[in-house]
Amino acid sequence: MKIINARLRHRTELFSLSIDQGVWSHIEQQHSYIQDTAANVDAQGKLLSLPFVEPHIHLDAALTAGDPNWNMSGTLFEGIQRWSERKPMLSTEDIRQRALKTLDLLVENGIQFVRTHADVSDPSLVGLKTLCDIRDEVKGKIEMQVVAFPQDGLLSFPNGLALMEEALEYGADAVGGIPPL
Repeated sequence: MKIINARLRHRTELFSLSIDQGVWSHIEQQHSYIQDTAANVDAQGKLLSLPFVEPHIHLDAALTAGDPNWNMSGTLFEGIQRWSERKPMLSTEDIRQRALKTLDLLVENGIQFVRTHADVSDPSLVGLKTLCDIRDEVKGKIEMQVVAFPQDGLLSFPNGLALMEEALEYGADAVGGIPPL
Protein backbone atom coordinates (compact mmCIF):
# COMPACT_ATOMS: atom_id res chain seq x y z
CA MET A 1 0.00 0.00 0.00
CA LYS A 2 1.28 3.46 -0.92
CA ILE A 3 0.19 6.50 1.10
CA ILE A 4 0.34 9.92 -0.51
CA ASN A 5 -0.12 13.21 1.34
CA ALA A 6 -1.62 15.97 -0.77
CA ARG A 7 -2.96 19.46 -0.14
CA LEU A 8 -6.20 20.09 -1.98
CA ARG A 9 -6.25 23.28 -4.03
CA HIS A 10 -8.26 26.14 -2.48
CA ARG A 11 -8.17 24.41 0.87
CA THR A 12 -5.64 24.13 3.61
CA GLU A 13 -6.62 20.72 4.91
CA LEU A 14 -4.18 17.85 4.52
CA PHE A 15 -5.40 14.43 3.45
CA SER A 16 -3.77 11.00 3.33
CA LEU A 17 -4.69 9.08 0.23
CA SER A 18 -4.04 5.36 0.30
CA ILE A 19 -3.60 3.51 -2.96
CA ASP A 20 -3.57 -0.28 -2.97
CA GLN A 21 -2.58 -1.95 -6.26
CA GLY A 22 -3.45 1.15 -8.25
CA VAL A 23 -6.89 1.66 -6.68
CA TRP A 24 -7.88 4.29 -4.10
CA SER A 25 -8.48 2.36 -0.92
CA HIS A 26 -8.80 5.04 1.77
CA ILE A 27 -8.94 8.83 2.12
CA GLU A 28 -8.61 10.41 5.53
CA GLN A 29 -8.24 14.00 6.71
CA GLN A 30 -5.03 14.49 8.67
CA HIS A 31 -4.79 16.74 11.70
CA SER A 32 -1.00 16.52 11.78
CA TYR A 33 1.62 15.73 9.18
CA ILE A 34 3.25 12.31 9.60
CA GLN A 35 6.27 12.32 7.28
CA ASP A 36 7.77 8.94 8.10
CA THR A 37 4.73 6.92 6.90
CA ALA A 38 3.99 8.79 3.69
CA ALA A 39 5.48 9.48 0.29
CA ASN A 40 5.12 13.12 -0.72
CA VAL A 41 4.28 13.75 -4.34
CA ASP A 42 4.41 17.13 -6.05
CA ALA A 43 1.37 17.01 -8.33
CA GLN A 44 2.69 20.06 -10.26
CA GLY A 45 -0.73 21.66 -10.40
CA LYS A 46 -2.46 18.55 -11.75
CA LEU A 47 -5.91 17.52 -10.56
CA LEU A 48 -6.22 14.93 -7.84
CA SER A 49 -9.67 13.39 -7.97
CA LEU A 50 -11.61 10.42 -6.78
CA PRO A 51 -12.30 7.91 -9.57
CA PHE A 52 -15.13 8.72 -11.94
CA VAL A 53 -18.37 6.71 -12.16
CA GLU A 54 -20.26 5.57 -15.27
CA PRO A 55 -23.80 5.19 -13.87
CA HIS A 56 -25.59 4.10 -17.06
CA ILE A 57 -24.08 2.14 -19.93
CA HIS A 58 -25.19 -0.88 -21.98
CA LEU A 59 -21.99 -2.93 -22.31
CA ASP A 60 -23.88 -5.68 -24.16
CA ALA A 61 -24.57 -3.11 -26.91
CA ALA A 62 -21.30 -1.14 -26.69
CA LEU A 63 -19.43 -0.51 -29.94
CA THR A 64 -22.27 -1.73 -32.17
CA ALA A 65 -23.25 1.58 -33.78
CA GLY A 66 -24.02 1.00 -37.46
CA ASP A 67 -23.95 -2.78 -37.14
CA PRO A 68 -26.10 -3.87 -38.89
CA ASN A 69 -27.70 -0.43 -39.51
CA TRP A 70 -27.34 3.16 -38.30
CA ASN A 71 -29.93 4.93 -36.17
CA MET A 72 -30.52 7.66 -38.73
CA SER A 73 -33.12 9.60 -36.71
CA GLY A 74 -31.13 9.45 -33.48
CA THR A 75 -34.31 8.69 -31.55
CA LEU A 76 -34.74 6.20 -28.72
CA PHE A 77 -37.41 4.29 -30.63
CA GLU A 78 -35.25 3.85 -33.72
CA GLY A 79 -32.38 2.88 -31.44
CA ILE A 80 -34.56 0.14 -29.94
CA GLN A 81 -35.42 -1.02 -33.47
CA ARG A 82 -31.73 -1.13 -34.46
CA TRP A 83 -30.95 -3.12 -31.30
CA SER A 84 -33.65 -5.66 -32.19
CA GLU A 85 -31.84 -6.11 -35.53
CA ARG A 86 -28.49 -6.59 -33.77
CA LYS A 87 -29.73 -8.89 -31.01
CA PRO A 88 -29.81 -12.11 -33.11
CA MET A 89 -26.10 -11.57 -33.88
CA LEU A 90 -25.07 -11.66 -30.20
CA SER A 91 -22.77 -14.32 -28.83
CA THR A 92 -20.71 -14.67 -25.69
CA GLU A 93 -17.49 -13.92 -27.57
CA ASP A 94 -18.98 -10.92 -29.40
CA ILE A 95 -20.24 -9.31 -26.18
CA ARG A 96 -17.10 -10.23 -24.28
CA GLN A 97 -14.75 -8.67 -26.83
CA ARG A 98 -16.73 -5.41 -27.07
CA ALA A 99 -17.40 -5.11 -23.33
CA LEU A 100 -13.76 -5.68 -22.34
CA LYS A 101 -12.57 -3.15 -24.94
CA THR A 102 -15.09 -0.62 -23.60
CA LEU A 103 -14.09 -1.30 -19.98
CA ASP A 104 -10.43 -0.69 -20.90
CA LEU A 105 -11.42 2.66 -22.43
CA LEU A 106 -13.37 3.57 -19.29
CA VAL A 107 -10.51 2.65 -16.94
CA GLU A 108 -8.02 4.60 -19.09
CA ASN A 109 -10.23 7.66 -18.57
CA GLY A 110 -10.40 7.39 -14.79
CA ILE A 111 -13.62 5.43 -14.34
CA GLN A 112 -13.52 2.87 -11.57
CA PHE A 113 -17.22 2.02 -11.12
CA VAL A 114 -19.66 1.04 -13.87
CA ARG A 115 -23.37 0.28 -13.75
CA THR A 116 -24.26 -1.60 -16.92
CA HIS A 117 -27.70 -2.56 -18.13
CA ALA A 118 -28.05 -5.97 -19.77
CA ASP A 119 -30.99 -6.82 -22.00
CA VAL A 120 -32.96 -9.72 -20.51
CA SER A 121 -35.48 -9.93 -23.37
CA ASP A 122 -33.25 -12.48 -25.07
CA PRO A 123 -34.33 -16.01 -24.06
CA SER A 124 -30.68 -17.16 -23.81
CA LEU A 125 -29.75 -14.22 -21.51
CA VAL A 126 -26.37 -14.22 -23.29
CA GLY A 127 -25.79 -10.52 -22.55
CA LEU A 128 -26.57 -10.71 -18.87
CA LYS A 129 -24.67 -13.94 -18.32
CA THR A 130 -21.60 -12.68 -20.18
CA LEU A 131 -21.59 -9.38 -18.28
CA CYS A 132 -22.02 -11.11 -14.90
CA ASP A 133 -19.07 -13.36 -15.73
CA ILE A 134 -16.98 -10.36 -16.82
CA ARG A 135 -17.95 -8.49 -13.62
CA ASP A 136 -16.38 -11.26 -11.57
CA GLU A 137 -13.25 -11.38 -13.76
CA VAL A 138 -12.48 -7.63 -13.68
CA LYS A 139 -13.03 -7.20 -9.95
CA GLY A 140 -10.05 -5.29 -8.58
CA LYS A 141 -9.54 -3.42 -11.87
CA ILE A 142 -13.02 -1.89 -12.07
CA GLU A 143 -16.21 -2.41 -10.07
CA MET A 144 -19.27 -3.39 -12.10
CA GLN A 145 -22.92 -3.58 -11.21
CA VAL A 146 -25.11 -5.50 -13.66
CA VAL A 147 -28.73 -4.38 -14.02
CA ALA A 148 -31.24 -6.83 -15.52
CA PHE A 149 -32.97 -4.64 -18.10
CA PRO A 150 -36.13 -5.86 -19.93
CA GLN A 151 -35.51 -4.03 -23.24
CA ASP A 152 -38.74 -5.31 -24.81
CA GLY A 153 -40.82 -4.88 -21.66
CA LEU A 154 -41.29 -7.16 -18.70
CA LEU A 155 -44.97 -8.02 -19.05
CA SER A 156 -45.30 -7.43 -22.80
CA PHE A 157 -42.51 -9.88 -23.68
CA PRO A 158 -43.11 -13.67 -23.72
CA ASN A 159 -41.78 -15.19 -20.49
CA GLY A 160 -40.57 -11.77 -19.37
CA LEU A 161 -41.08 -12.48 -15.67
CA ALA A 162 -39.43 -15.90 -15.88
CA LEU A 163 -36.42 -14.41 -17.70
CA MET A 164 -36.12 -11.73 -15.03
CA GLU A 165 -36.17 -14.35 -12.29
CA GLU A 166 -33.51 -16.37 -14.13
CA ALA A 167 -31.39 -13.21 -14.51
CA LEU A 168 -31.56 -12.57 -10.77
CA GLU A 169 -30.72 -16.19 -10.00
CA TYR A 170 -27.70 -15.98 -12.32
CA GLY A 171 -26.37 -12.96 -10.46
CA ALA A 172 -27.85 -9.67 -11.65
CA ASP A 173 -27.25 -6.98 -9.02
CA ALA A 174 -30.40 -4.95 -9.70
CA VAL A 175 -33.56 -4.76 -11.79
CA GLY A 176 -34.12 -1.94 -14.26
CA GLY A 177 -37.08 -0.84 -16.32
CA ILE A 178 -37.96 0.85 -19.56
CA PRO A 179 -40.53 3.64 -19.09
CA PRO A 180 -41.84 3.70 -22.71
CA LEU A 181 -42.97 0.07 -22.32
